[in-house]
Amino acid sequence: MGEAPTPTVTMRAVAEAAGVSVATASRALAGRGDLSRETRERVADAARSLGYERSQSTRGRPTTLDPRLIEFVLGSFDDAWTDAMTTGAREAAFRLGFDLVLTLDRPDPSDDWPTRVATRRPSGVVIGIIKPTASQLEEIRGLRIPIVLLDPRSDPEGELASVGTTDWQGGYDAGAHLANCDVDRFAVVTGVPRYRFGRAREEGFRQAIAELRPDAEVVHVDSQWTDAPLTADLMKLVTSDKSHVGVFACNDEMALAVYRAAARAGKRIPDDVSVVGFNDEPRAAAARPPLTSVHQPLREMATRAIELTQELRRHDDPAHERIELPCTLVVRGSTRSR
Repeated sequence: MGEAPTPTVTMRAVAEAAGVSVATASRALAGRGDLSRETRERVADAARSLGYERSQSTRGRPTTLDPRLIEFVLGSFDDAWTDAMTTGAREAAFRLGFDLVLTLDRPDPSDDWPTRVATRRPSGVVIGIIKPTASQLEEIRGLRIPIVLLDPRSDPEGELASVGTTDWQGGYDAGAHLANCDVDRFAVVTGVPRYRFGRAREEGFRQAIAELRPDAEVVHVDSQWTDAPLTADLMKLVTSDKSHVGVFACNDEMALAVYRAAARAGKRIPDDVSVVGFNDEPRAAAARPPLTSVHQPLREMATRAIELTQELRRHDDPAHERIELPCTLVVRGSTRSR
């Protein structure tokens, strides 16, 4: 005699096992609705233990296990950094056969991005610049979706996979280059808050100056990562005396603020002020004179992050090493070597 057919497990059976309503069980398995992580996990565990398959009760609708979507979460979409990252992510996703969904991290807590991600239930999530809060991370983990951080503001400490660039080495290379220029004093301009990548760049720069110009002082000037203003400290930096100053700014935005300060003070670049930026945005090459800058492989970083989400679908490790792509110093007219 043949084996008896396996009984069909109903949504009602899953709901009863999880202690929720049928509607709640359906929303949890479909990734819809504003449900807690605990509820989603309880329903998923019940479905797995009972051997429930969504195809048994979808009535001809396509499965939602792999919608061929990758979610790219960013805090904004209006600068050169996000333009380059979005291009790299889009190209990689399309090459791998996925669509890319751009998601904005809005300040409204009632419209938190993990809820929108849960509704779409993508095949992977890449989070740019920002690091998710503990509650956001728990909600996404409850959906069992691979997560990759792209250039996070704080160190994930192996808790999540992350992709970035060699920030410390980039700062060191900037310092080594300025140490070889005809400058008498040095300064580093960094943004507030003191993000992980800013600290690494400043530390690398200071190490290079300590090794190559051990008697030189390095002045620290605070600025802003975006819309860097002409502060009193920045003006003081370029006007404090007649000596030639070498300035390393931890992004191009702040480097161009040094340009504005020099112009207002009647100082010439690179004769009076030598400037190195970081990121190598398109406007770096368009500046007058063109800005020496540390080039971040932004498109390549985004590409690697998209690829990594798919690798994590096959084998997710409990601890993750940070993947770093090398940055390179691009020398232009804002500095002059000896």
